[in-house]
Order: sequence, then C-alpha cells, then structure tokens
Amino acid sequence: MPPNINWKEIMKVDPDDLPRQEELADNLLISLSKVEVNELKSEKQENVIHLFRITQSLMKMKAQEVELALEEVEKAGEEQAKFENQLKTKVMKLENELEMAQQSAGGRDTRFLRNEICQLEKQLEQKDRELEDMEKELEKEKKVNEQVKHFFFP
Repeated sequence: MPPNINWKEIMKVDPDDLPRQEELADNLLISLSKVEVNELKSEKQENVIHLFRITQSLMKMKAQEVELALEEVEKAGEEQAKFENQLKTKVMKLENELEMAQQSAGGRDTRFLRNEICQLEKQLEQKDRELEDMEKELEKEKKVNEQVKHFFFP
C-alpha cells in the first residue's frame, strides 16, 4: 500500500494559514485520517512535529465548526420554543373563543374554529419534529468531533 503522506506537500502547508484554506484543510483531514502509525515511525522528528501542528490546526477548525453548529441549533431551539409558545397561546385563545361561541350561540357551527385549532396543533407538531431533527443532527456533529479528537489525540 502506498504511503498516505506526501511529505513534500505536507511540509509546504502552513498550519496557521489552514483556517483560510478550507478545501486544503478538508483534503488534509481526509488523507491524514488514513495515515498508519508505522508510516511515522521512521520519519524525522521535524516532519512529525510539523504534521502535529497541522493536525492541531485541523482540530481547532473542527471544534469551531461544531461550536458554530451548536450555536445555530441553540438559536433555532430558542426560536422554535418562542414559536411554539405563540402557537400554544393561539390555541388557547381559539379554544376560549370556541367555548364562548358555543355558550353564546348555543352550539352553532364551530367547524372553523375547530379547523383552526387542528391546523395550529399540526404546525406545533411539525415544529417539534424539526427541533428533534436539529437536535439529532447536533448530536451527530458532536460524535464526529469526538471521533476526530480521539483519532488525533488517543
């Protein structure tokens, strides 16, 4: 099996510039994740140290990505909760209106209000599912980040 490390190319990489070179960083992450320990045993210490600095830079980038994703999910969760509360308020209001209409009209046709309540409840369920999906996606991101951390820092 050919080695996964092209040392000439690796030594050209500036770890401090990696955050501004996303495509290069993505390619490095893929290729470095395939490196076997025996490929590093006979390598010069200078090269291994440089590789370590690159790996640190990649880890910091991934940690920032996870942090941003977490912030987005938290923000979406807050917006979801706000929207959910608005829908609950509307449902309560419509239920009160329905009750008042039934009392004052003696049970006249209240299908419109029932339909409105049903639609709002469906919207609420949909938003709950979206929030659950976002939370699952965040958990996946966290697991990937942990795997990457464990891979580079066992």
